[in-house]
Amino acid sequence: MSRYEINMKSVPAMRVASLWGKGLPFSVTVPKAYEDLAAWMAKKSIPPLSGSPMGIALYYDDPASVSPEEVRFKVAMPVAAETPEVAEGGAAVEVLAEADVAYLTVEGPYTNLEEAYGQLFGWVFSNGFQPKDAAREVYVKWGEAMPPEEQVTEIQVPVGR
Repeated sequence: MSRYEINMKSVPAMRVASLWGKGLPFSVTVPKAYEDLAAWMAKKSIPPLSGSPMGIALYYDDPASVSPEEVRFKVAMPVAAETPEVAEGGAAVEVLAEADVAYLTVEGPYTNLEEAYGQLFGWVFSNGFQPKDAAREVYVKWGEAMPPEEQVTEIQVPVGR
């Protein structure tokens, strides 16, 4: 029995500033990538949008199938729709494509994400879907000063048949 409610929805395209990252543990590499992205955005005078989502992380590899130093991910922050697209090194302003996603919501600290991912991918395959792109963690309610039990993260898997 799943402890998470899993649903489907269509998410619209979103313009983001993004930065590629690599390696585990995510608790170290992802925050560092966000720091680097924020610095790049400041250098380029690209303001992030305020509100939700605060950020998005996209995960391209299964950590159980790839060596820890080779696990690829991308961090992203929403920006204004009129922000010009640009690519520079591992950073870019780009559009995350519209997608049909299977999703669930995790409330509280990130201690059970492995369980949540397992249940979500299990649901995807058992319902005849195939992942079509990187899994996304959408940070709906997050802040450095926010107590972890108040954080809200939506995990999305873009799917098709």
